[in-house]
Amino acid sequence: MIVKVLINTSVVSLNKVYDYNVPDELVSEIELGKRVQVNFGIGKGKKEEGIIVKVEKDKNKEDIEYKLKDIVSVLDEISYIDENKLKLAKYMAYIYFCNVYDVLKLMLPPGTASKNESKNMKDKFDIKLHLALPILEIEQKIEENIIKNPKHIKLLRFLEENNNVFIDDVVSGLGISKTMIATIEKNGYIVKEMIKQENNSLDIDKIPKNEKQIPTEEQQNAIDKISYGIDSNEFKKYLLFGVTGSGKTEVYMQVIEKVIKQNKKVIFLVPEISLTHQSVIRLVGRFGRRVAILHSKMKKQERKEEYKRIKNGEADIIIGARSAIFAPVSNLGMVILDEEHDPSYYSQTKPKYSTKEVAEYICRENNAILLLGSATPEITTYYNALNNNMELISMKNRASSGASLPEVIIVDKKEEKILGNNSFISRMLKEELNKVKDENNQAMVFLNRRGYQAYFRCDACHTI
Repeated sequence: MIVKVLINTSVVSLNKVYDYNVPDELVSEIELGKRVQVNFGIGKGKKEEGIIVKVEKDKNKEDIEYKLKDIVSVLDEISYIDENKLKLAKYMAYIYFCNVYDVLKLMLPPGTASKNESKNMKDKFDIKLHLALPILEIEQKIEENIIKNPKHIKLLRFLEENNNVFIDDVVSGLGISKTMIATIEKNGYIVKEMIKQENNSLDIDKIPKNEKQIPTEEQQNAIDKISYGIDSNEFKKYLLFGVTGSGKTEVYMQVIEKVIKQNKKVIFLVPEISLTHQSVIRLVGRFGRRVAILHSKMKKQERKEEYKRIKNGEADIIIGARSAIFAPVSNLGMVILDEEHDPSYYSQTKPKYSTKEVAEYICRENNAILLLGSATPEITTYYNALNNNMELISMKNRASSGASLPEVIIVDKKEEKILGNNSFISRMLKEELNKVKDENNQAMVFLNRRGYQAYFRCDACHTI
């Protein structure tokens, strides 16, 4: 038996397929998509990792004119990569200018992406990041050009607003590598804190049941439109543009129910940093053990077990961050991207990709539904919806009775200046704050910056 193996290498000229012979003792273990160890290079060469991308059962090494090396060992018990995943990897490599192998790594369960990582399957600690200096001192260093790397500034300003965050969230959400984080730490601007991992697995039996709700008129309209697409068994794309509190989650759950009644699977994606227990609990409360969960707070071994469940068809719904789009799902019926505007759906680390583009490709290939949901859609998504590149479904009212959207008033500060008010606080804001105070109530004032001003403007001529 001959197999074609794609070698794990960053050297572009070597990023291609090579023929290897399969020794008799390994024939029973050979399967498309499994990782293997091979000798690569002149003579015995050094051992490299590769993935089987084609199995030629009818060919033997005697049929080949040149001498073939044998496969040394098979590294995987289960293959998570099939013909469709190979096709997706080639497509992504072509449009995102990356190696096919780098894409295939995304499709492997955690702990199997590389030969080095597989030795350390049990995580014991999480790492949190803190600022090492006061905010004003950091801002002073930025203004004096002592800190000038844009990515260093991006991380430090993120920590000004979100101190005490997990390093994995920073890497996935901001696209800043661990190497760069180490450099910022070495410069003395941040510190790492090692935290013993908690058990993040949910006791499904203890989660209260989430009963199906009677939809509002807007919710029912959305459910009917999406259900029509589900019944058509064709690729269709929807933007569910619903204000906060309009009940998008209930729409998601009712259309998910329709998909799984057709014996099809659903991938439900949420932004990494905002992936909370709430989303998981609502899905598990409605669908129980049919839900598989994938996120970075889980131990690698737990995620690997979830991959096995998905591969074996034991889960109908997969909820996770952007990497869950590569889960080994068969018979896909729908992909949902909640909060589709979130920037964490764009991978900023190698290989770089757009989750929305990948999800659309997968849905087209599977004649599945792509459902994008947001209260504030990305401008390109909304433009495409307005130009009939997808169906726009609007939900303009809150679902709970009596809950109305707050009144929003925009004050033009230029007019305030003309009327002689040079204060940063407008007259209307001052009046409203005094009214709140007189009624013994409380107010929240949000500032867009912390303790410093980016520029000065002349009140007379408005020159900056």
